[in-house]
Amino acid sequence: MIEIREALPDDALGITIVNVYTWKTTYAGLMPDELIDARIGRIAEIAARRREEIEAGRGFLVAETEHAIVGFCMYGKSGNEDYPDAGEIYGLYVLKGFQGAGAGKRLFREARQRLAAQGRPTLIVNCLAGNPARGFYESMGGVVAGQRQDRMGEHAILEDILYFANPTA
Repeated sequence: MIEIREALPDDALGITIVNVYTWKTTYAGLMPDELIDARIGRIAEIAARRREEIEAGRGFLVAETEHAIVGFCMYGKSGNEDYPDAGEIYGLYVLKGFQGAGAGKRLFREARQRLAAQGRPTLIVNCLAGNPARGFYESMGGVVAGQRQDRMGEHAILEDILYFANPTA
């Protein structure tokens, strides 16, 4: 049974391992290998940053089974100036072996409910162009509203912006 709950500071390493592993299994061929592999060497540094974010109250949910983190969701206020009143899911990752078991949907719905309770009923997600997860977001009601360029170090990446309208509108 997978439980969805608010993340605790001690979840930071588990969240980071899920993040690094899912980047390796999902983004290979979609972004340079050096970017993906660099995250592996920075696990301790990234985990320390995640712990600080959780301690500071940033929105994090985890999917847990058998005392292990198998997925997570980071969410909060939109960072896109075109959607200043929207919420944003900054990242939603579930280990490949647990995809399809409903954890992603439950993480998404819980984050969306929490954002709506904060007065942010609309939502955006930036999804790496070519990411097969785009189909997941579309199945959850997202509509591609545009694209944006981002930078990761010296590399430019292209992301689809998915928009989720107010579900009660």
